[in-house]
Amino acid sequence: MKNKFIISRCTKTLLFTLLCTVFSSVYGQSKTITGIVIDNSGVPLPGVNILIDQTTTGTQTNFDGEYTLQVEPEDVVVFSYLGFKTMKITVGTQNVIDVTLEEDTAALEEVVVVGYGTKKKSDIISSVVTVDNDDLVKVATSDVGEMLRGKAAGVQVTLASGAPGGSSTIRIRGQNSISGGNDPIVIADGVRIGSINDINANDIASLEVLKDAAAQAIYGARASNGVILITTKRGKEGKVSVSYNGFSGIQTINRNFDIYSGEEFAQLKREAFRTNNGGEYRLDEDIFSGLELASIQNQDYIDWEDLVLRTGETQNHAINISSGTEKFRIFSSVNYINTKGVIPNSSYNKVGLRLNADQKINDWLNIGLNTSFQFSETNNPNNDGVILNALTTAPLGSVYNPDGSLRYLPGGFEENKNPLIDLNETTNVTDQRNDILNVFVDISPIEGLNYRANLSRRSWNYKRKSYNTTQSLSGIANNGQGSGSIQYQDNVEWQLENIITYDFDINEVNHFGLTAVQSISETTYNNFQNVAERIPNDILGINGLEGAFLNTPSISANTRGIVSAVGRIEYDYDNRYYFTVSGRADGSTVFGRNNKWAFFPAANFGWNVHRETFLENAEAINNLKLRFSYGSVGNEGISPGQSQSTADQRDYIIDGNQVSGYVPGTTLPNPDLRWETSTTFNAAVDFGLFNNRITSTIEYYNTRTKDLLVSEQLDPSSGYNSKLTNIGEIENQGLEITLNTDVVRNENFNLNLGMSFTKNQNKIISLYGRDENGDGIEDDDILNRRFIGEEINVFYQYQPIGIFQQGEDIVNSAQPTALPGDVKLRDVNGDNVIDDGDRVIVSQSPDWFGTLSISADYKGIDFSADIYTVQGVTRDNPFLYGYLEGGSLRGIKNGIKQNYWTPENPGGDFPRPREGNDPDNIYSLGLQDASYVRLQNVTLGYTLPKELLSSLGLTKLRVYTTGSNLITITDFQSYSPERDPSDYPEAVTVVMGLQIGF
Repeated sequence: MKNKFIISRCTKTLLFTLLCTVFSSVYGQSKTITGIVIDNSGVPLPGVNILIDQTTTGTQTNFDGEYTLQVEPEDVVVFSYLGFKTMKITVGTQNVIDVTLEEDTAALEEVVVVGYGTKKKSDIISSVVTVDNDDLVKVATSDVGEMLRGKAAGVQVTLASGAPGGSSTIRIRGQNSISGGNDPIVIADGVRIGSINDINANDIASLEVLKDAAAQAIYGARASNGVILITTKRGKEGKVSVSYNGFSGIQTINRNFDIYSGEEFAQLKREAFRTNNGGEYRLDEDIFSGLELASIQNQDYIDWEDLVLRTGETQNHAINISSGTEKFRIFSSVNYINTKGVIPNSSYNKVGLRLNADQKINDWLNIGLNTSFQFSETNNPNNDGVILNALTTAPLGSVYNPDGSLRYLPGGFEENKNPLIDLNETTNVTDQRNDILNVFVDISPIEGLNYRANLSRRSWNYKRKSYNTTQSLSGIANNGQGSGSIQYQDNVEWQLENIITYDFDINEVNHFGLTAVQSISETTYNNFQNVAERIPNDILGINGLEGAFLNTPSISANTRGIVSAVGRIEYDYDNRYYFTVSGRADGSTVFGRNNKWAFFPAANFGWNVHRETFLENAEAINNLKLRFSYGSVGNEGISPGQSQSTADQRDYIIDGNQVSGYVPGTTLPNPDLRWETSTTFNAAVDFGLFNNRITSTIEYYNTRTKDLLVSEQLDPSSGYNSKLTNIGEIENQGLEITLNTDVVRNENFNLNLGMSFTKNQNKIISLYGRDENGDGIEDDDILNRRFIGEEINVFYQYQPIGIFQQGEDIVNSAQPTALPGDVKLRDVNGDNVIDDGDRVIVSQSPDWFGTLSISADYKGIDFSADIYTVQGVTRDNPFLYGYLEGGSLRGIKNGIKQNYWTPENPGGDFPRPREGNDPDNIYSLGLQDASYVRLQNVTLGYTLPKELLSSLGLTKLRVYTTGSNLITITDFQSYSPERDPSDYPEAVTVVMGLQIGF
């Protein structure tokens, strides 16, 4: 029995060992699984991330949703895809695992970046507008500000410079300050940057514009003019992805004016001399030089614009690389921009580098890094002067000397110099470097609670070298001596933020969000400039400044800082009723010692009406939300030291030696100087109809800005000329409407129409509070053209109503000394005298502006177009009256062609030419309607089908062509309705582009 028991036990042990071996061979051996991943509709999903849980081993589905993966039977495979719920499946004995992913409605909803956080779009209750990155990069420009034009209601973008590398001016909901600055602050990845162009457009993941005080208040300082939030792209889990986006094309110009041809200019000059000769024509030999007579006789006239301008070139190339695992993600990019302007030798080169990284240390600790480096070189060889001379130099004479060199005075007159000379004899090169370094640490000890330490450093270096050779126009005018200048600027800003957020729910329907921020920043500025005159030769060029007869150096520097504390409480009940209150205290070093600190509170309320039970059966209404907000933000846009006493340098001669000393300055100190504060009420309704095929937002706002930072002129008897002080109040109120409609929306064809409308009315409520004449009405500041009840920027001048005609009773008119052909002015008050009481106020701001956009796609073909308009705006055009701009009709300089009055042409609407002096009151004709309608952007593209891309090993391949600024319809006579004719022309750009994904 004992032996049988031993044998039986050994047999069982052997059998158990054998079974374990078999089990191990079945379940412990690696194998390959395959499958397909689809959505609820059965459509294959390409690019689904598939990872073995707790490892970095994985793959992605191809364009047919298929995958293959080497696994162990005990592995858990994780399927994840943006917009769908993540699914986990244990392999076991399965060799084929097909997966159907369910849409995650919460994940599919658009996420919007707000101050110190993100929110679902349905939870936004302040005025925030998102601009899609795809819409930005459609515009063929290096200026991100220009890409914003027409993309957001309430955001007005105007051209600051059309030169290569130029920028635009951005105004959000009008002008809130007289002299305290009106530019919005731009924040990228939580770091305040100097300019929106400090970021490469291809690196932008999202761009939000904060427009009302409730959205801005958490940024307090410098937020009174709006906030632009930029989030750059980050690495994603999965295999390495590489994308390229680039374009190359040409630039030309359009102009909305004609200049006098050679024959027309000759006749203009004859008429000007005729007026000063008692109405009798003089002989051509008496008024034209020999060079000019030769041009007239041979009909050989000069087209200066054709000689000065050329076809420009532009190219932009960007490469993005993204990769990541569950623990580590990285994104890097390189961008190169090169533009050769329409003026010879004008150019712009820029290289941008970016590296963003995220490291997950464990479940509660993450660290990250955001860096960018930009290097640019701009060459601007006296561009504005060249354009001015090209338009105003007489077309009579000869461009070249007999030896082929450029003739200094083409017509023989000192007033008209050869504009081609400065193209080769002047240089103005600017080198800039912009570095941003941001390091952050995220600590999440418990669910919903997060602490972030955010440390950043931004530096900006500027170097400009300008040189005019001895053969330049200025060199020749200075007896063959050159001149030049060199300038170095350096800005460094440090910022440290401690940010705590805590989100939690009570009983599932009460949602709370708490935010607390402590921030400190410091900016240091240094500037050195040396201007050199009378350089004897060009041997060393710009490096020979020390040999100049006169060198004038100037040095300036300052430091400014801000300390802030922020608090915000957010609450919503059942995603229906939303309440938020926030407050920010800021202390700035630029203000007087008695008022360095200010507090900016805000509150807002939102109601998702469509989630109420009384609308649950209203199938046509998908979204209906009411929003209200009220709050304040501050402006500290002044230079450091302006609240303090100043001293001016003076040079003295003591015992034959020059010594420097200082005397009290002319600015009175103001220890009570305080923050300029803007308070805004905002009301809005958002709605979506018919499965959101029609969506719209309508907003009304009213902003009052008080304690305006203004330099007040003082009575000289006080010993001071001015004092920076806080005065008055300004109001901006407006209406903004956006509307988008999906006209057609199906599998093969989509057609979308959109529009935006913005109307802003600006007016001065109060100024100095003075009533010197005792009429009970506050006095205007006529000297500075500031009027109570009117806009900040206005024209204040006489109004022309025609031209005096022969036979008219001029002697008994309000202008008894006028002559036939002179400008007739409106006698506003009817007292038959033209004086200050007859000046009229004309606004410089537009009545409204807006955009009409269309986009469509059909089986890989995509099309989009934007029509942008600005209406009811008036600008002053000096080319209609200025002597230097050729508008004074004296027959000396060429200019914009006008229909001027002569005895034979009484219907002319410009005064009679006059050689000796400018026609009386001709300046009153300078105001022009600058309204315009522009075909802003047109893009046509084609994307290869997924099946073909798969065979090529690509994830995307799109070719496209884009035209920007193609057609502009306006009455304003210039190259651009937003700039003077002498400014660098705004280019028409047409490019071909390519987008590739690997």
